Parts: sequence; C-alpha cells; structure tokens
Amino acid sequence: MDTSRAVERMEAFLSDQLATAGADGYVVGVSGGLDSAVATTLAVRAVGADAVTGLIMPGRPNDEANMADARMLCRERGIAFEELSIRPIVDAVGDQLPFDASRLTLGNVRARTRMVLAYAVANERDCLVLGTGNRSERLLGYFTKYGDAAVDVQPMLDLYKTEVAEVARAIDLDERFVEKTPTAALWEDQTDEGEIGADYATVDRVLRRLVDEGHPPERIAADTDIDAGTVHRLTEMWQSSSHKRALPPAPTLRE
Repeated sequence: MDTSRAVERMEAFLSDQLATAGADGYVVGVSGGLDSAVATTLAVRAVGADAVTGLIMPGRPNDEANMADARMLCRERGIAFEELSIRPIVDAVGDQLPFDASRLTLGNVRARTRMVLAYAVANERDCLVLGTGNRSERLLGYFTKYGDAAVDVQPMLDLYKTEVAEVARAIDLDERFVEKTPTAALWEDQTDEGEIGADYATVDRVLRRLVDEGHPPERIAADTDIDAGTVHRLTEMWQSSSHKRALPPAPTLRE
C-alpha cells in the first residue's frame, strides 16, 4: 500500500462526502483506541476541527485510561466533544429483558447504544456519523451488526488493521495509540486478539492470501508458518459472517 496516497484519498473522500450530503460536519465516537484516533485525525485534516464533533461514551467496562486518552485526543485535535454515558441505557435494557442476558448479548447492546447516541447527536447537528471500521474486522465479521457498523461513511474500510497503524504513523499520531491492546470494550477484560484467537499481524497475513489472492486454507497453512487450525478458524469466521457484509435478504416479488 502507498500510505501517503491512501491518506490523500481518504481525506479527499471525507471532504467530498460531506459536501455531497450538504451536512455541517462529522460526529465520531472517540474510544481512546487506534481506529477512532486515526479516523478523527483524518476528518480534522480533511474538513477542519470546527466540522468534527467527538463523542466519548464511557460506561462499564470502559477503561478510564482509554477515556482519558479520548479526551486528550479531542483537545489535541481542537474539536468539540460531548461525553455521554452508555451505562444507564444498557442497564435499562438489561432490566427490561425477560431473561438474564449473556455477556455477548449485553456486549452487542453496548455497541448498539453507542450507535443510537451517535445518531441522536448527528441528527441534532445535521452531521454525518463517521465510521472507524477496518478491513480486517469487516472480513472476519468482527463487529456488531447495526452497532459499530451502522454509520454514514467508512473512510478506513479498505485498510487492514496493520495498515491502520501505518497510516497512524504517517499522520504523526502519538505512538501510544498504535501500541495499545485493541479492544471493543464490550465486557470485562475483552481484547480483540484474544477473542479472535490470533494477533492482527497473523489475521492480516491470512486474509490477504485468502480473500485478496484467493488461496485455499490448506495452501496458506503450507506456505506460511501459521498453524492450520488458526487458518481454518479465520476462514470460517470470514465465510460465516457474509450476512453481516450484505443488505438484509428479501424475496423478489416483481418478476
């Protein structure tokens, strides 16, 4: 990837999308992690700090250190930000359910609550919701349907996670964001790589060969030092999550 060209194209995309929509700016959920820090910085570079609003959404199990980094990033980029807790909303949903919700269910409620708040702020300010997703998570289906994937624009969706780190360095983002352990903060002690079962360097090596080059899992395992179990698990994640990358199915009724 030509990182400099990728940065230029993402910034041009963000500027063009805002102009086409006739919106007043972008609203972005700032988590204190790498992806949101890169997306926020790209937006500021593309349309100016006055046209970007950060939304910091604390609430169990978010790490306060990440929330502090989110606030710091907003201040460093010179953008206005709001801080809205997701906890009372998530707790209210949990209290209304006629069953004890699983960890996964409540994790998805947290992600969808963030989406609801982001769109509430965006609607009031005539803004677009800025996505922070990347190609690695999209191909694995490692996102919440109608949660973090429910946005208006996705400038980084063609970047593998390891490429997001390259972009971060190209735009002079503080190295602390690159070095952080990735987490969606959906439950206590959750990490992306722990849940996926492989680090992103391995994930991206497999996905490039599997999706971009069309190699079967057996060949990937034979041609690399990645164990076959990991390759097959990532392949299954890619195949089984295709519904998350498509519009909801509907029958054809007008043939």
